[in-house]
Amino acid sequence: MIAHRALRGILPTLLKTALLLNLSFSGAQASAAPEKQTWLGLPVEFAAQSYAFKKGPAIELDKLKVMTATPIEISRAWMMPDWADWITEFKTRKVRVVAGEIVAKPSSLARLGVVDGPSTRFVTRIEFSSLKLMFGDTPLSLPAGEMQFGDDGAMSRIRVQLEGGISLDLSPREGGRLGVLVQTGNFKPQLLSAFRFDSVVAQGEMADDYVLLDRIGANGDGGSLSGVLRLVSAGKFLLEGELKMESVRARDVIDRLYPRAVVDGILSGNFKISSSADTLAELGKSVVVEGSYVLKSGSIDRFGLLEGMRRSGTGVVGGGLLRFEQISGKFGGRTGAPAQANFQGLSSGALRGSSNFVIDPDGRLKGSVSGTLALPGGEVISRNFELSGKASAPSLIAR
Repeated sequence: MIAHRALRGILPTLLKTALLLNLSFSGAQASAAPEKQTWLGLPVEFAAQSYAFKKGPAIELDKLKVMTATPIEISRAWMMPDWADWITEFKTRKVRVVAGEIVAKPSSLARLGVVDGPSTRFVTRIEFSSLKLMFGDTPLSLPAGEMQFGDDGAMSRIRVQLEGGISLDLSPREGGRLGVLVQTGNFKPQLLSAFRFDSVVAQGEMADDYVLLDRIGANGDGGSLSGVLRLVSAGKFLLEGELKMESVRARDVIDRLYPRAVVDGILSGNFKISSSADTLAELGKSVVVEGSYVLKSGSIDRFGLLEGMRRSGTGVVGGGLLRFEQISGKFGGRTGAPAQANFQGLSSGALRGSSNFVIDPDGRLKGSVSGTLALPGGEVISRNFELSGKASAPSLIAR
């Protein structure tokens, strides 16, 4: 008797739900046969449909395909009326979609930003569990997010929240491209491990075979970084970029590369980066960096150039703190390999200096230092030194 009463109470609700779905979707019927509809002028295919409950009554579609030049594949989707629109009309073609995994090329997603024909349904929003964005033949796996659509039914934006508080926005552009906007707070870039950023904003675009970030702005280490990065898929992955750093704290940056750094000051410079690899994961293993720098209001601790110029003998020179107004130079290296660097223009009172040296990945130094010292009587003496030791404890040997 109790079960009978419960069934009598539930049955009208189930019937109303089915009727509501039927009215809302203009006669959609459960079927295992392939069905076709249109969306923004594109054919839409799915293997089967059935009634379901997903955040409310819905039509469940299995193995959905949006037939762009390269189809957009959706593993499973639950389509439900846009209730706000239904309340006023009691019948609507506007729907919200909850989807499983979506697999698509950037050009295919960009096509959704164009209304080029009839739609049997007007989608107002798609919430997806994951997005595989095909970059060349490599899927870029993105977590859950949503697609937003305008009043005309065309897609306006894809929004994804990545790990570490990174937000990614993609928007349709002409020519099969997606606009890209990346924003984040605290960020530790793997490709530029010497830097730490408090905020990053990067804008650009993405196509099926390249990503271009041509407006990069980042703040951190007391200064800023700006520039351009381009990643291309052409059999291999090719990365290249031009970056500019302004007024960053030299000690913080250098210390991440060579712990217990003895160099301090305000560092600015321009540098290029490049890398190539068979996979995206391997790009960071072969990064080449080349550039020039200026270090102002600087100092080098444990650096005995002045003491070495004052003495006449040979051998190891003891070092103290050497301050200078400015030095400039060049640097270059590859991940896991020795880096080459130099400086010139060192000026500290009557002392002048320059150097060429190599730094091993473990911080060991090998090179030469040249100096001149103007004496009170007008005489100028010159000396050359061998540079050794480590980045944390440089050593000069007078020859």
